Formats: sequence, C-alpha cells, structure tokens
Amino acid sequence: MKQLLKNWLIKNIYLLAAISLFGVAFILNKYVIGTTTARYYVNLIEKRIREKERDFQELTADTALLSALANQRYDEAGLTRVLDKKKGYDIFIYEHAQDSAGTPHLVFWNTQNILPDVSFSWGLDTSRLIKLTNGQYVYSSRKITLRDNRQFTIQGLIPVVWKYFVENENLKKEFAGISKAVERVDLVLSPTPYPVKSIRGNTLFYLQRINEHLQQHNIWSILLVIAGFFLLFLYLQQTADQISRKYGLWYGASFLVGILLVLRLSSYFFPDMLDLRQFELFDPYIYGSSLVLSSLGDLLINSLLFCWMVIFVNRRLNTSTIKALGAPWKNWGAVTGILALLVLSTFTFADILQTLVSDAKMSFNVTNFFSLVEQYSFVGFAVMATLGLSYFLLSQIFLTVVGKLVGEKNYVVYIITAFLGLLMLSFQRNNAMVELNLYTLLWLLLFIWLMRQKIFAGLNYRLNVSEVLFWLFVFSFSMAAVILFENGKIEFEQRKRFAEKLASQADPSNERLLSIALAYLDNNFLEPNFRRFYNQQENAKLKDSISNTGFIGYANKYDTWLFTFDKETNPLFNTEPGSFDTLNTIFRNQSKGTNIPDLRYFERSYDKFSYIFKKEVLDSNDVTIGYLFVLSDPKRYKSEALVPELFKSTRERTPEYSPVYAYAIYDSLQLISHYNDYAFPTSLKKQSLKDEYSIVKKDGYEELWYRGTPDKVVVVARKNNSFIEAITLFAYLFSTFLFLLAFYRIVAFLMRTRLQKTSFRQYWELSIRSQIHSTIILISLLLFVVIGVANVFFIINRYHRNNQDRLTRAIQIMVNEVEKKLADHATFNEGIMLYEPGFSDEVEQLMRDISDIHGMDVNLYDTSGDLKVTSNPDIYYRGVLSEKMNPLAYFRLHNLRQVQTVTDEKVGKVDYLSIYAPVRDDDGNAVAYLNVPSYSAEVELTQEISYFLVTIINLNAFIFLVAGAIALFITNRITSSFTLITQKLRDINLGKMNQEINWHRNDEIGVLVTEYNKMVRKLDESAESLAKSEREGAWRQMARQVAHEIKNPLTPMKLSIQYLQKAIDDNSPNVKEMTGSVARTLIEQIDHLSKIASDFSQFANIGNPRNEVFDLHEMLYSLTSLYEATENMDFKWDPVPHRVLLFADKTQLNRLFTNLMQNAIEASEDRPQHIIRINEELNGGEYITVSITDNGSGIPEVTQSKIFTPNFTTKSSGTGLGLAMSKSIVEQAKGEIWFVTKEGVGTTFYVKIPLLRAMN
Repeated sequence: MKQLLKNWLIKNIYLLAAISLFGVAFILNKYVIGTTTARYYVNLIEKRIREKERDFQELTADTALLSALANQRYDEAGLTRVLDKKKGYDIFIYEHAQDSAGTPHLVFWNTQNILPDVSFSWGLDTSRLIKLTNGQYVYSSRKITLRDNRQFTIQGLIPVVWKYFVENENLKKEFAGISKAVERVDLVLSPTPYPVKSIRGNTLFYLQRINEHLQQHNIWSILLVIAGFFLLFLYLQQTADQISRKYGLWYGASFLVGILLVLRLSSYFFPDMLDLRQFELFDPYIYGSSLVLSSLGDLLINSLLFCWMVIFVNRRLNTSTIKALGAPWKNWGAVTGILALLVLSTFTFADILQTLVSDAKMSFNVTNFFSLVEQYSFVGFAVMATLGLSYFLLSQIFLTVVGKLVGEKNYVVYIITAFLGLLMLSFQRNNAMVELNLYTLLWLLLFIWLMRQKIFAGLNYRLNVSEVLFWLFVFSFSMAAVILFENGKIEFEQRKRFAEKLASQADPSNERLLSIALAYLDNNFLEPNFRRFYNQQENAKLKDSISNTGFIGYANKYDTWLFTFDKETNPLFNTEPGSFDTLNTIFRNQSKGTNIPDLRYFERSYDKFSYIFKKEVLDSNDVTIGYLFVLSDPKRYKSEALVPELFKSTRERTPEYSPVYAYAIYDSLQLISHYNDYAFPTSLKKQSLKDEYSIVKKDGYEELWYRGTPDKVVVVARKNNSFIEAITLFAYLFSTFLFLLAFYRIVAFLMRTRLQKTSFRQYWELSIRSQIHSTIILISLLLFVVIGVANVFFIINRYHRNNQDRLTRAIQIMVNEVEKKLADHATFNEGIMLYEPGFSDEVEQLMRDISDIHGMDVNLYDTSGDLKVTSNPDIYYRGVLSEKMNPLAYFRLHNLRQVQTVTDEKVGKVDYLSIYAPVRDDDGNAVAYLNVPSYSAEVELTQEISYFLVTIINLNAFIFLVAGAIALFITNRITSSFTLITQKLRDINLGKMNQEINWHRNDEIGVLVTEYNKMVRKLDESAESLAKSEREGAWRQMARQVAHEIKNPLTPMKLSIQYLQKAIDDNSPNVKEMTGSVARTLIEQIDHLSKIASDFSQFANIGNPRNEVFDLHEMLYSLTSLYEATENMDFKWDPVPHRVLLFADKTQLNRLFTNLMQNAIEASEDRPQHIIRINEELNGGEYITVSITDNGSGIPEVTQSKIFTPNFTTKSSGTGLGLAMSKSIVEQAKGEIWFVTKEGVGTTFYVKIPLLRAMN
C-alpha cells in the first residue's frame, strides 16, 4: 500500500505542487495581503515621515549649522549635504525683522520645487498636513534665536504625495519615495482604520484602500500563480504524452485540447478567478477585436496555448501511417476539407496581424526604439512570432496529409486552394479585408510551392539550421510587409487629418483651454467687478489678474489683450489701439464660429489665425453696462520646441511632433507658414489640383497636397524612410522568432529533464555543432550588448557635453543682449534691480523676443533669487516649480561669483540641464541672473539614442545572419571531417582492405587523420597476420578433419583386405564369396570417400557463386518429384500460384534444398510414416519464404545453438558441413535461414530469399 501511494505521489507530484501554489497564492492574496496592504503602506509612509521629522529636529537643534545657512557662510559641500536631493525634504529659513511688524523674508532655501504658503502664526513645533500647488506635504516649523539675537523660523516640508495641476506621463500623481503605493492606497482626511501619525503622535492623515477590483495583486501571489500554471502545464504535457504513447496520438491530443479548452473557457466565464483585468495588458482599450480576443493579453495567451497544441501534434505525428482513403470521393473530400482549413487559418492569422497593427493602441514605429519600450509593442511582436510558428507547424501537418492523399497530382492542390480562397473572399463585405486577403491568397499559393520543394525541406519535421534560418527569413519578410502596408495606411490617414487641421486653422486643444479660461468671464463675475474698469489702476490690476490666471494655459502660443468699453462703446483705459467698431466688425463679419459660445476666430494674412471673444455685460435689470473683448494673436516666431516637455503628452503618432515631417500652408499661392527645415517654395505656380488629395514624391520625400479651400493649399512632407523601416521591422521580427525558439527550447528542456539534476546534466551535454553555434551566437549577442551599452554611454556623455556647449554659447549671447538693454534703460540701487515706469514690460518683451529668436526658454531672476521674468510662465503659475532660483546655482553665482554654472535639475519625470549666468552692470556687479533651462534635452537625447539603437539592431540582425552562416559553414566543415572519420571507422573490417584518409591540411583534424592512417596500416598488418594464422589454422583443422574422415572408411577396408588375405592363405573354401563381400565393402567405403571429397569441395566453392536467373518452382519440382512416390512417406508441396524468379546460383540452391529435404527425411526415420511439408509465402513482393517441415523428434535445446556450426553433427556418420554449407549458400544469395523446433513434434526450417520479380 505504501509503495502504491509513493508511486501515485511521484506520478502526480507536479499536479499536487501546482494545487499547493494556487492555494498559497489565494490565501496570501485574499487573507494576508488583502488585509495588510494598507497597514504595510501606513508603516512604510509613517516610517519615512518620522525619519524626516527626526532629521528636521536634529537640524533645528544644530545652531552652528543654522547660523552658517542663515548668514550664507557655507561651502558647496556643506550646501550639497542639506539640499533636498540629499535630505529628501525641503528646508526654508525665514529671518524676522527687528520690529515685530515687519514681514519675515526668506534667507535660505534648499529646493526649487515649492515655497511654503503657510502663515507664521501657526503653532510651532508641530506637524500637520498641508496642500500646496504640486502636492501634499507634512509641514513642520520651529522658531529659534541665534547668539546675535536675530530670530528665525525654520520650516520643513516633507513631501507625501506629488499631485500637479495638470497630469500626464511626466507629472504623475504618486507617493513620494513609494511610487507603487498609489496603486493600492489613497490619502484621505476623513478617518479610516489606517491613520498615519507624526513623530509627536498626532494624526497627520489617513490611508484608504483602493477598490480591490482596481488594485493589482501582490507580486508574490502573481509569481506563485505563474509557477503553479507552469507546473500544471508540465503535468498536462506529461499526461498527454503518456496517453498518446499508450493509446495513440489523437487520444493524447484530444485530452490536451479538451483540458486547455476547459481551463480557457473557465477564465472567460469566471473572470474574477484570475482577475486578469487588473493588468493593463488585458485592457480592451489597448487591443480588442472580438469576444475571444478581447485584449492583447488574451491574444497572447490564446496564441501560446494554440502553439503548444500544434507543437504537441506536430512532434508526434507518424507520417508513415498516413495513407490514401479507399473511395476516391472520400479521398478528395478529405483533401478539400484540409485545404479549406488551411485557407481559413491563413486568412485568420492575416486578419489578426492586420488588426494588431491597425486597431491596437500600440506603436509599431520601429524607427523610434523607445516608443516600443514604453508601450506593448514587444508583446505584439511576441504574438506575431507565436502565430507565425504555429501557422508553419500547422501547415506542415495539413500539407503532409494532403501530399499523402493526392500522390503525384500536386497541381490539384493549387487549383483547390485558389478556388476555396476566392470562394471565401466572395462572402466578405469588408473591402479592406478583401484586399489584404487577396494578397494573402497569392502568398499562400507561393508558400505551398515552397513547402513542397525538397531543397527547402518545408515538410521535413526535423529541420537543420540553414533550413530554419530560411523559413525564419520567409516569415519575417512576409510579416514585415504586412506591417509596412498597414503602417503606411495609418500614417497616410494621420497626415490627411493633420492637413485638414492645418487648413481649418482651428486648434481644438487651445479652444478647450480657452473654454476653461472663458468659463469664469461670465456675467456673474463681470457685472460686480465692471466698475473697477473705470479706475485706471484698478483696470490694469484686474486685466492683469485675468490674463495671468485664466489665460495662462495657452500664453506660450498666443499674446492676449483685453479691451473694455462702457455702454456707449467708449474705451476704458485700453493699452492697445482698437476701437469698438473695429473689433465688433471683426467679430460679426470677418470671423468664424467655434464650439464655444461668444468665441470666434478669423484668419490673418501671412499668419495662422486669431481668436476674438466678445461679452456684453448686463446689470441685474438686463441693461447693458459695458463690453469686454478678448483678442488672442499667435506669436509669430514661437517654436513648438519651446513648449515645456513637462506638459507634453505622448504624441508618438502625431505628425507635427515628428522630425521626419514638415508642412507648409499656402494662401493664394503664397507661403504663409511652414514648419521644419524642408525646402518649400515661397510661392506656387498657378495650378489646380484635380483631386482633394494628391501625392508627390521627390528627393527622398513624399508630399501630401491637400486643397482645403480654393485659395488654401496645405503640403505635408514626410521623409521617405521605408527602406530603413522595412529592414528594422525584419530585424525585430527575426530576433523575436529567435527568442521564441530559444524559449521553446528552454521549456522543452525543462519538461524533458522534469527538473531533475541528473537529467539536467545529461541534456546539457551539447554536440560539437551545438557548441560552435551557441558560442558564435552568444559572442554576437555579447558584442551587441557591450557595443550598445558603451555607445549609449558615449552618446549620453557627448550629448551632455555638446548641449552644455550650446547652452553656454546661447547664454553668452543672451547676457550681452540683456546687459545692453539694461545699460540703456535700467537704474540700480544697492545691487537690487529697479525698473523705470513701463520698463518692466520692455524687459518682458525682451525675454520673449530672445526666447523666440534663440528657440529656448529664458528666465530672469533678481539678485535675491526671485523670478522676475520668464518666457514660459506656465511652469510657475501652475506650481510645478517655485519662483525661487535653484539653490546650488544661486550659491555659485551669488557667493562664489562664478561667471556661469550648469546644474542637473529634475521636475516630475523629466531630467534636464539648466545654465545660469549673471547679468552685470558697467562696474561688473551682478544685477540679475539669467537662466536657460533645456527641457527638451532628455527628449532629444532619447531620440538620438533611439536612432542609434535602431541602427545597431539592424546591424546586429545582419551580423547575426552572417554569424549564423559562418557558424553553419564552420560546423559543417568540422563535422563533415568527423563524419568522414566516423564513416571510415565504421567501415573498418578485418576481412577487407581498409582505406586511408587523404587530408591536405596540417591542423588538429590532420593530426587525428594521421593517427587514424597509422592505425589503419597497423590494422592491415595485424589483419594480414591474423588472416595468415587463420588460414593456417583452417588448413590444419581441415587436414585433421579430412584425415579423420578418410581414416574412418580406411579402417574397415584394411580389415576386410586382411581378412580376405588370411582366407586366401588358409585356402578357405568360401574365398570367392568372401572376395565378393570384400569388394562390396571396398566399393561402399570408396563411395563414402568420394562423398567426403565432394562435400569438402562444395564447401570450399560456396564463396564463388555463379548467379543466374531461374524459376524456383522448376528446381523444386525436379527435387520433390523424387520423394512423392516414396513408400511410407506423406510428402506435400504447396507452391504460390506465380512463377518465382530468382537471381542466384542454381546449383547451390539445388544443393541447399536437397540437403534440407534429406535432413527432414532422416529426422523422421524413426516414425512409422514420414510427413514432409513444403510451403511458400511471398513477403511484400520482395522476398519468398520456403518452409520445410518434418514430423521428427525435434532438435534438443542443448544443440540448437550449434546447429549451423561447421563440423558439428548429431549423426553417427557425416562431415557436419551440411547445415553450415546451407547457411553459407543462403547468405551468399542475400537471404536468411532459421528454424523452429519442438521436441517430440518436429522441426521447420525457413529459407527467405530475395526475388528478382514475381509475375503471373
């Protein structure tokens, strides 16, 4: 019983282990992690906050350090130790004025991210949660008095949650220092069971668990489930394999398919069981084409399972058992059905490939490497490779069966396939799919032709390396063509939409931002505040407030002016010229409507467009009290590059953000706007476009011409990089196939070894061919990684160096321009920049002009580190950065008085370089600090690295192919040498002449060949000596045997003659009779001697047969006719009803059957009646077997093994050469001889001889 239980456990160990892992994962996720997640993050967040609070307490207790910081008596190393990057929280030191009425001013800060917006009347030595513009912080403060009786307030801000005004990929909401926590918990102020407390014990905030359906499972439970499924699949594979071995392939395959279908359908009908929707990979938004393929993850799982099932059948299909069906209609019906399945599967795979490219929300733009990394493109490539491998193995099965059924009529396969394909296409209604499947059908016919060519070995179930590489090339090339075709259609549609957008001169994104701004400019806001427009100062403040708050969202693209008029349409302190009638005429007659009420846009000559907004202000009695106009003009030179990278979303597929695109807008044949460095003409010749859209190709570019209106033409040019894209696509697909095959080999390795150590060692023993292939391939991959990593670091360092040089040159020019402007107009007092009335606007305009001309963002700080002017105010108004200067840069310029400094800065997910330089007066004193941040540096660097990776991937694919070819050549050369030596060793025989190997290279194999040739020569010498010894021994043995056989009859002859001599000497009366008796004895013994001589002569001549064509029946008939009339004998011969022609020595075969028949008669001598049976049987038309049966006493078991040995006999007389000679005769005729005997019943001898042919 124990042994049975042990055997059952061993047999089902994988299943039990899988069930155990599933159980542990369920318990862990449901009862452990599910209830402790919030508590875990409470402890984690609380620990982090308390560490920062404790550090803040130590900082505030160190009066020496505080004094140094407050008085700016520190070096760069000391400053670096207290910066936010080092501390992990923000520190601010405010100095209180001597009189209590004064406002404290900031004397030290360690961050550029935020400024505290809190009141100094709050309690000191406490911690509380505060909400600022870029997130939520734990606020702590302490008031101290230094030795010089100066009072300071030290404030600390410990970031808890980053949450920005606008969220995108660069500015995401996350817990500070614990980015994954936001997926499981959220910060709330209302009480929950999970409070987070400060070091003083007061509750700061609470954590709330996110809905279980929205949060991901713990990584450990996910890994346990994956391991469980692997063991379960391993168990299913082994069980299905055992069933197929015991009951047949189709039983095993049915079991595997059935179980997998049950498991897969369970995941569909009970989705909460695995809760796959928690992963973005299973989000239908990314991909979804049907109920079965509802997500990219479902497609990946289904493709892997389908590939597994196809591999299972493919690797176990015995093609030798496939035969044509009996009835012709059944045969052709099966052929048609199988080809229909092949065509349907081909169309299905092509449709999946097409939807994967065209409908999925992922990029297959292989010219941008990082767009593939950021999305699920590599998963898409894995799905394509899996489907490709599945299709190839499935088509092998289909075409193998079809080939067995149709025989030599191969042309029928192409006719039926084409007919079925066209028939299926006739029922499709989607024209796009019909076009794709028509090309797919042509490809299928070519694919079938290639598969049936022996040189490509498509129907060979064991492919060598060169054949594998060929088919990988075919599928990679074919899939790349489909992807290129679909990418081309997608790109063309995008360009069309982009051209329409440019032609319409309406920007929906800006309209959306305007809708947010204008939402507050309603009558409820304007009516109570309109009286402020009648006062000049209040008018300026109110307009400035509206501009700086509401319209800042698009201020980087448009200049905005506000115009106010009283009820009589008189202007109210408008700073820009423009009467009510002019603006009203534009609004009513020259502009076009938008989706926003009261907002319209109008075209300007040689510009893009402008927005105009009109609002009539009414009092409570609906009486007009005034008018407000808002006019937004595009900034002529504002480059898209100046839009901060922080606020850019993913725009991978948008043409206006790609360096390969350029566009131009023509109005009345004149160029009014263009983007990028493409050489557009400044004017067009008078021509009319026949179509709304047209394509023009020239100089490596493809131009899309779009006629939006009769006077407006938009040209969108795209650099034609189809060749590079095709090569890169091929490289990606080819590499993916290789990784998939490697994955398959690893999984097969694990399944075959069953995770046993001894099996690991056995399967790890690679052949020389495999070792050479693996070595060359691994070296190629290692070189790819090493060269890639080294070059990426080189590119990064070079780019940073070049970018720093570029920024240095740019800021020097800017500083000169600002200094010149300030020298003409500014006055300074005690190092603090003061502006003349109206000069502030001139400085702002100067900053904008510098930004536009140089294509860079510019910030101007005063000598206290406060921001005064910026070309991109969004970052500061939205609270992404504070208006304080980078503390490290401020220290270097203000304290160390450096001429410039470059700092590495980070906001959100964006790392960038920022350069600072002082603006000095005529005396050399710094009056301001100019800053140029390079927000786009990371994107440009990423793009450059992407270009390099695309290039190196293409080169690596080429190198990999070359390395594979070289590895194949080297291994074939080496292994062919070993094969030659192996064959020669296999052919070594002592009985024949062994040949030496001719080798003309003096290499390692040459040394081996030399030793082999020496061995052959020594072996020949030894064989010659052995043969000589054997011949001598054989002659001696033969001489002894002949002497013995001759001596036996000579003895009675001598005795008879001596007896006769004595009788003669004695004059016996019966001498005459005795003489006759002696004569008879002598004749008898002489006959015996003659027979002995004849036997030995025949045995000696067996090795020299004289083959001829003869009929076996004629020979047997002449032999059997001698025995049929013999007394006391039941003799019967049952020949086959055909002539049996043999090509052998007729005399020897006659002697063979004579000997066997004579032995059969002699074996049954002790029986009252001899029963002899001769039967014949044809074996597959290639051999005939003749059996001779007797009813003798049988052959004893002890002598059966010696029956064919020469000189062995069971008779009292004889040479013992009969059966030995018979065996030699049969072997000379390339046949076989054996016997079946049973003691007391009889013996049957079988002779199997090859036929020349059998005929009627």
